[in-house]
Amino acid sequence: MADVQKHLWLITVLQYLTKKDKPFLWVDTHAGRGLYDLQSDEAQKIKEYESGILRFYDDLINANDLPAPLAFYREKIADLNKSKDQLTIYPGSAYLAAKILRPTDKLYAFDLHKGEYPYLEKTLKNYIHSTTRFEDGFKGLKSIIPPKTIKRGGVLIDPSYEIKDEYANTAQAVINAYTKWPQGIYMIWYPILDKAFHFDLTEPLKALNLPDENFTIDEWHFGDVKKGMKGTGMVILNPPYGTSEAMFKMKIIYMKKYRKLMAQ
Repeated sequence: MADVQKHLWLITVLQYLTKKDKPFLWVDTHAGRGLYDLQSDEAQKIKEYESGILRFYDDLINANDLPAPLAFYREKIADLNKSKDQLTIYPGSAYLAAKILRPTDKLYAFDLHKGEYPYLEKTLKNYIHSTTRFEDGFKGLKSIIPPKTIKRGGVLIDPSYEIKDEYANTAQAVINAYTKWPQGIYMIWYPILDKAFHFDLTEPLKALNLPDENFTIDEWHFGDVKKGMKGTGMVILNPPYGTSEAMFKMKIIYMKKYRKLMAQ
């Protein structure tokens, strides 16, 4: 469940950017593996996907008249799995971006986890527009913005938030990047927990006092969750025209289906 909101925002924004001929730059600061094996020991130990994408995908696979981002999401998941009845491979944000970007666009995917990076490198090695770096994503972002040749583009930021300070540190990294590249699109995912650490992220970004059309907070609350994440959120600086409205419609579709399936 945690990744669905992030992925749908990513697809919606990137599909918007590809409507114009001009190339764009996209940065994934915490890219992870790019592709995830749901049969791996790690996935089987936690099995988060069973209450998230697995239930939703079963309901989604035969749906009609889906919004374009949802249809694309379903298609890419289906392409990775030999049988629509068994979900074994799940796409990450870097893989989805690589599938959308055109040869003239540019993708930078960063990860500093020794166990994750080799998988990321393998996932993106055949995409000529993609560059992977074993590097801290915030430092990498700082080194390539403002872009010198490609002016359009944006950033997806999805830290692990394993320690409380990451929320405030992420906010400061976004503010620093925005100061250097105010035209960029900034999309920051965060978990909603009982302790509400996410306010350390959202409040400093609100303090930028951007106009409403240049600032969106989108939160998906899961309902009666006894432990763990209570929901997920995204802060978006400079959302492209119409993307917030498109995401609101998909949020309604998804959350209705999710709550119905969780009640079964």
